[in-house]
Amino acid sequence: MPGPSAPSHSSALTLIAVLLSGAAVYALQAIISPLLLAVFLLVMVADMAGTLHRLVPKVPLGLVTGISVLIIAAAFVMLTLFLIDNLTGLIADSGDFNKRLNAVLRAAGDLLGVRQTPSFGSLMQSVSTPEVAGAIAAWLQGGLSAAAFVLIYLGFLLVSQRSFAVKLNILKPTGEGAVDVDQVLSRIQKAVTSYVSVQTTTGLMIAAASWAVMAWLGLPQPIFWAFLIFVASYVPIVGGVIAIFVPAMFSVMVFEGFGKPLILLSALLVIGFVVGNIIQPRMQGVGLNLDPVVVLLSLAFWGVLLGATGAFLSTPLTVAAMAILAEFKSTRWLAVLLSNDGNPYPTRPRKFTRRTRAPV
Repeated sequence: MPGPSAPSHSSALTLIAVLLSGAAVYALQAIISPLLLAVFLLVMVADMAGTLHRLVPKVPLGLVTGISVLIIAAAFVMLTLFLIDNLTGLIADSGDFNKRLNAVLRAAGDLLGVRQTPSFGSLMQSVSTPEVAGAIAAWLQGGLSAAAFVLIYLGFLLVSQRSFAVKLNILKPTGEGAVDVDQVLSRIQKAVTSYVSVQTTTGLMIAAASWAVMAWLGLPQPIFWAFLIFVASYVPIVGGVIAIFVPAMFSVMVFEGFGKPLILLSALLVIGFVVGNIIQPRMQGVGLNLDPVVVLLSLAFWGVLLGATGAFLSTPLTVAAMAILAEFKSTRWLAVLLSNDGNPYPTRPRKFTRRTRAPV
């Protein structure tokens, strides 16, 4: 019979296992990050293929899956061309932005009491152009390499999807108290698709309203900035805030005075607050069931372990971790802490026992 220290011993082993797993993920970040993105895309492909198959049931599922992959690939290509086109337009207008930035620097110098304010050109002279160009080239090379790895992983995952399901069925535990693997995977898939659906819908709301405000004020390339706000909305909390401040700071280089930049910043903050704090929580419902503090901490945790990929996938990864931890007695307490209402099974109702009076 285990002694009174058995629960604490089990908790200590769980904590050690979590720390060692985190260290392994951090050490293998270059391999795990593209693999997780490929798994995320696989879930999206499966959800899209299922939707198309329900709409057109006569089309074979394999063909529908291929069409889904082509749709996602075409979307990535179109978005890349869109970004290149808009960045080219911004670079072409950089001369006008330099003049306005010099005026902003002079105004800031006068406000701070600086007699001789440096110009933007003199500031840029202190920057080493070859080093900046090398850093940009290395960043682009790393991005293309990561994208290639993601596509390679996605291709192999699609090919091995059927055989993986067979292996999982053979290895499925049986007997009393066994983990229901199908239910865990189903919960993870539903949570991920629900998260993506909510973030996409609310992101489009914020982006559309932001575009209307920026177009009304006359900010150059409003569609480009709205797209950046939409993409950044997938990163919880921090992404939306950063995406709001970037176009507002850019507007300082475009508009005369600080009236329009302040109007733009205020409008974007109001839009982000209304959608993020009123509309989004109502849409999420109990699909994710994550504590708000856990959402913020998971962003920092996965961001440290996996960089930008971890920040992008922080909420789906935490939901998946909660679904797995809830299936084991030794780790269920962790799932309870991660959940919003103390019930790590959002699809299962709590069981309450009703007390009945003993017959007299």
